[in-house]
Amino acid sequence: MNVGIALGSGSARGWAHIGVLEALAGMGIVPRVVAGTSIGAVVGAAYAAGRLSAVRDWACAFSRTDVASYVNFTGLLQGLISPGRLRQSLAEHVVPEDLAIEDMPRHFACVATEMSLGREQWFTQGSALDAVWASMALPAVLPPVRSKDSWYVDGGLVNPVPVSVCRALGADVVIA
Repeated sequence: MNVGIALGSGSARGWAHIGVLEALAGMGIVPRVVAGTSIGAVVGAAYAAGRLSAVRDWACAFSRTDVASYVNFTGLLQGLISPGRLRQSLAEHVVPEDLAIEDMPRHFACVATEMSLGREQWFTQGSALDAVWASMALPAVLPPVRSKDSWYVDGGLVNPVPVSVCRALGADVVIA
């Protein structure tokens, strides 16, 4: 049986996905298909890349000072969060800059919203870091992401819990 897990959006509450994945592993349940939206894409990408413990350690060590260090006071029109420092942290703790989705040990996809039409876009290949960034680019908080000829923002606007993505990628059973 091909088990999938759909990790939804939800801001800081999404760090709970880490505990869910660890509990499933403790029961011998290892999802082969992982789909995420927004924070679910962050945790899902780390899991699919074999870096769940690194993202757990990063999330648990986060302090108010760390959060404040990401705030962008100079370019609020570009977003509340400074993209450079956050992207560097994501590359360090979630997925390396040069990792392609198709090279991950587990089947992974994430959802973003294509801005001009407001439709969902599934990222199933290409840069894992760019895909995660597009999926979590919450308007006014992070700048949108340009990929090919389109701009993308947070996938939670169109598909907050990507069960449909897991099904489309071959999961017989989806945990959501």
